Amino acid sequence: MCDTLCAFPPYAEQGTVLFAKNSDRSPNEPHLVVRIPEKKHTAGSPLKLTYITIPQVEHTYAAILCKPSWIWGAEMGVNSASVAIGNEAVFTKVKRGPQALTGMDLVRLALERCDTAKKAVELITSLLEKYGQGGNCGFDHEFYYDNGFLVVDPKEGYVIETAGKRWVVVKVSEKHAISNRLSIRKEHILRGGVEEGFDFAGRLTNPVYTFFSGSKERRQCSYLSIRENMNALIMMEALRKHHPKNDSSVFKRGSVRSVCMHAGGLIGDHTTGSLVAVLRENKPSTLWVTGSSTPCISCFKPVFVEIDSGSPVFNDESEAKNYWLKREAIHRSVLAGIVNPDILRSRFSELENDLVTRERELFNNANPDFQELKRFSAEAAEKEEKIISEFFTEKDWIMPSKNRLGRYWDKKNRELQKL
Repeated sequence: MCDTLCAFPPYAEQGTVLFAKNSDRSPNEPHLVVRIPEKKHTAGSPLKLTYITIPQVEHTYAAILCKPSWIWGAEMGVNSASVAIGNEAVFTKVKRGPQALTGMDLVRLALERCDTAKKAVELITSLLEKYGQGGNCGFDHEFYYDNGFLVVDPKEGYVIETAGKRWVVVKVSEKHAISNRLSIRKEHILRGGVEEGFDFAGRLTNPVYTFFSGSKERRQCSYLSIRENMNALIMMEALRKHHPKNDSSVFKRGSVRSVCMHAGGLIGDHTTGSLVAVLRENKPSTLWVTGSSTPCISCFKPVFVEIDSGSPVFNDESEAKNYWLKREAIHRSVLAGIVNPDILRSRFSELENDLVTRERELFNNANPDFQELKRFSAEAAEKEEKIISEFFTEKDWIMPSKNRLGRYWDKKNRELQKL
């Protein structure tokens, strides 16, 4: 489960395009933020993905990926050409096939190989037709689905929706939001495996899984969050939205209808990581990443694809996992009543407001040099780490009896401590 949205001017500030995504996965699945460098390869050499092997290409772009710890691919990311991509699970009537490409594999392949959104669409759809999609994408339980994608660069954006090897594409105008449901009807401008005018969502949606995903409410919430002249701070708040009926009880009841998803009981998914990207043409794009779950009690930190400034982006996946686990301990402490979420939110909000203001000043009148951006990113990470250290506790996260999800989280906590 996930939610992805974008905004072009006039909904984004002039000179920028905004892209944002929450990754909703198993609450115990570490969400890694990793840097992959630009590389040259031997064309045609074998490239092992999550389940299958395909030929490598001669050149791949640098990128920052937000990814599950055990998957080759990524839930979302941005490359050095300022192409941003996120994928969504969608539920269709197509029968499950053999292991093939996962949607997350396609995200990473497109980020590594494409320098425009249009080229990314062409690559994703051609690879889908050639290899198909399939394979378990669940961390601690089996979970199979088809995929939708939001693909954006500083000039344009597209939505791809798929069902097996069939696919359709629409172009994004000004603002858009996608969730865990097919949304493209007959308006597709490109297609594969279906005829022009085919009602893709109407004919291929699995209504039961789609209904219980809560995606209708989440997509509506995301879309309505987009307003004129948005900046990164407003987009962060969009990713923190809770359904109005659940806002006061998300830590006690969970909420599948919330963009900031909270697991519990029958709700198996949780927002494990978040990204807001400010895409710019001919200037470095700013990525605001949490590197942690539960954005309503997490801090977005600024990073840049071109600049290795350390945490919260790592070259080593084990370091990225440890970073996520430390912050996850604070989330579990909130659930157990050890940490007050309102105080934590207040501290992070103050820091984020300062960081977003400074970042806008850096780019308003100039193209800042890399050393200046590196210092800014490193300072932000240091300040967040100081707050984390104040709230971090290694106590047993024994759930209070008044929490109706106590048994659920006690079990998850025991499993998490084994990772």
